[in-house]
Amino acid sequence: MLAAAVECILEEGYYRASSNRIAQRAGVTWGVIQYHFGTREQLLLAVARQGAEELVQLLTDAEIAGDTVEERLDSLADVIWLHYRRPEFLAHVQVILNLSKDPRTSSDTVRALTDTERRIAAQWQRLVEEVLPERGHDAELGSVIFELIRGAAIGEGLLEALPRSGRKNAGASGATRASLVRALTLLLTNP
Repeated sequence: MLAAAVECILEEGYYRASSNRIAQRAGVTWGVIQYHFGTREQLLLAVARQGAEELVQLLTDAEIAGDTVEERLDSLADVIWLHYRRPEFLAHVQVILNLSKDPRTSSDTVRALTDTERRIAAQWQRLVEEVLPERGHDAELGSVIFELIRGAAIGEGLLEALPRSGRKNAGASGATRASLVRALTLLLTNP
């Protein structure tokens, strides 16, 4: 059912992914989805949680490799690219943006989304400390590195998702990632 919701959002958009359309795509009735999730909001929250859990697991399992800062940053970028360049991420972000901004969203749902962000930030900081052990625990630096790498990955994904963007090849994305890693290496190794 969660996969059907993601597919429906990706193909039809968040607002067109109605309860009935999701149920139809999953091959079940809306009653079955209601039994498992209760409401559309709870189903979509489960989609967001699934995406967040996948990211937390990816970050938890990640191993940073390399002898130089550039090699370790490249390893870190690989981890982020794995998650944020997947088509499913576009569905997850639509759900998160809409649930977190909709005034009808329950406070429990907003709290769940906020808690997930804290878990992701903690795992991310651990990885940054592996990339830059000499910097110690610098949460602000870790946050900036995360935002830059994540932003580039998301930006590339959005460009490729747009019709007629001309960015449909992975080579352009790889070049952007490599340039970002080189730039961050220069900034971090030349005080």
